[in-house]
Amino acid sequence: MTENKPKEYDVIVGGHQPPPLGGVVLGGLEGAKHRLSSNILEERIAALYELFNYGESGLNLLIHALKDESEQVQNKAYSLLLSREEENVKELLLQYKPWQFFEYLRTTIGHSSSVCCSVVSPDSQILVTGADSIKVWNLKTGKQIFSLSSPGPRYVSISPDGETLLSAFYEYGQMQLWNLKTGQLIQTLKPKDSRHPTSIIVSSDWQTVVGVKNKSIDIWDLKTKQLILNLKVYCGKLSCIALSSNGKILAGGSFDNRIRVWDLNTVKEIKTLEGHVQSVCFLAISPDNKTIVSCGDKTIKIWYLETGKLLNSFIGHKRRIVSAAISDDWQTILSYSTDKVIVNWNLNTGHQLGTYQENCETDFSLLITENGQNFITISDHMVNTWDLHTGQVIDTFSVVGHLGSISSLALSPDGLTIYSCGGLDATIKLWDSKTGEKISSLYGHSSPVHCVVTNQDGSILLSAGSDKTIKIWDVKDRQEISTLVGHSNRIFSLDISYDGKILASGDLDGNIKIWNLETKEEIYTLQQKAYSDYSRNGVFSLAISLDKKKLVSCTERLYPVLQVWNLETAEEIYALTELPVEYVKISPNGKYLISGDYNRKTIEVRALQTGKEIRTFPGQINCLTISPDGEALFVGSKDQSIQIWNLNTGELIRSLRKHSFSYHSNVLAISQNGQILVSGKGGTINIWGVQKIE
Repeated sequence: MTENKPKEYDVIVGGHQPPPLGGVVLGGLEGAKHRLSSNILEERIAALYELFNYGESGLNLLIHALKDESEQVQNKAYSLLLSREEENVKELLLQYKPWQFFEYLRTTIGHSSSVCCSVVSPDSQILVTGADSIKVWNLKTGKQIFSLSSPGPRYVSISPDGETLLSAFYEYGQMQLWNLKTGQLIQTLKPKDSRHPTSIIVSSDWQTVVGVKNKSIDIWDLKTKQLILNLKVYCGKLSCIALSSNGKILAGGSFDNRIRVWDLNTVKEIKTLEGHVQSVCFLAISPDNKTIVSCGDKTIKIWYLETGKLLNSFIGHKRRIVSAAISDDWQTILSYSTDKVIVNWNLNTGHQLGTYQENCETDFSLLITENGQNFITISDHMVNTWDLHTGQVIDTFSVVGHLGSISSLALSPDGLTIYSCGGLDATIKLWDSKTGEKISSLYGHSSPVHCVVTNQDGSILLSAGSDKTIKIWDVKDRQEISTLVGHSNRIFSLDISYDGKILASGDLDGNIKIWNLETKEEIYTLQQKAYSDYSRNGVFSLAISLDKKKLVSCTERLYPVLQVWNLETAEEIYALTELPVEYVKISPNGKYLISGDYNRKTIEVRALQTGKEIRTFPGQINCLTISPDGEALFVGSKDQSIQIWNLNTGELIRSLRKHSFSYHSNVLAISQNGQILVSGKGGTINIWGVQKIE
């Protein structure tokens, strides 16, 4: 009887009940083979893991799965085979290219746009920031814990027990409740009507949520998660709101410099406070519901809530106050003005306890930790933690990838390090492709950086941008080696020769400079043609052929001119107009010139020597790059996919499909070993490759 019992890797078909009389137990290799033919994708993938237990026969089935109709099965089979050390498996895999099995791996840490809302947990351990999505950070280490997919949050609040997060995004008029420990969505709260709230606030006891619209107020019970009242009352356009601890009084500061106070039980406006000479930017009602604190113009005002009488006015700022925060014990208030000055006040007496200078370029919000020992300033991308008593910054970290869309990407030869630049940053950022975490930043440019390239061995990195300079960096030491000067305008394009000896750079004035990287000297300057006397001739794309004999340059997308140059004689070979061109690449074998454009919806492959068209690919493209072996063309498409084309046959190999995120990428790069593909996603980077099986 024991010989009929299922073995360790056997599966019984038929559920938990014993098989019927005469039934068959499908175990061993036959069972795995049966599950590989299942219509259920998860069963087929699970069966792949069993195949290694059945020797050469199982290995053959795994190899056969590389041609499964499902890309997910193909990807998993390839990943499993990559983990094997057998020589015959390694030899077999040489027949395949890694990019045939690419899938989305991860996105670099941080927001892809400026932070617009934030909150600190009651224990001061967690920071939540909202921008393009919601990010949850360890405030002590600056490490991202997880990311929540919430489109455009404009308000976030954490429950007193630190376990629940509420987020609101005004465009859709919805609020979401999240488990802050697991990142799981608990519930979505939708408004009664289609009008979106302009302001949302949660009571301090987390019993009530108030959403203010132009002509009504929604009141939610957070215990039942139900809308309990929809009050019809004209509120006007408010700049800030405050809610009493008992949830009965609502105050709103407006752009007409007034503060209006409503009794939410009677739905009546009970007070109008006047005294500020500019719009009110901050309001808070004291825990005992007796006083209101307001900030506007250059002053902080304290009002008696019952009578509306002005009790005190703090004067000290030289510029308009734009942000403030009050400690939990209501003993301290911090205020921040447009001259970047933070003032620490005794809330009871109005005496100044300290004045601190913030050096960030943009305005920021203020938060005081619950223990009252520290305060936090959060700009559009940086988080600084300060000692409240000394005014010293004790910790800092960034919560944004780049301030704006990434304009250029490069990779180390092994694909382990990503280099990026773009947006308003004057920095180059280094990322770990295995984790998505930032490694470091390179500082040296005085204006935004627009392009980065590396040499073949990855020892140096070159960057250029709006400061009209080209910087050469030692990658190992992360230090600037040299600066090349000579351009008359912003530099938007760079390319380096295969042997790393020649650099081409192009600027907005149409100057293309050729540099000797061994001597760090300019060899000569070429002048880009313009489409007409009325169009610009700025150089936006450059490509050097493998043999260093030819250079391709092109101008802007609306009035494109593509020129092919002889690098040895500095003469034009030919020029092309009236063709789709914004991005240009030369195939590694030096035979093909590939160009593409977003508006004209065509990618063209031409003979580099003559400019004669060979084939075209359809598609409205955002960006393109070529695999190191020259066999595949990667195209960032308008439909938010990345298409992989066979460059030699024109066949579409596969599309890397969109996920829950979108990637309107305008830049792509692939590592020299062909293992990692990266695409720009706003200010962050999507990383693609083969999912490794550990």
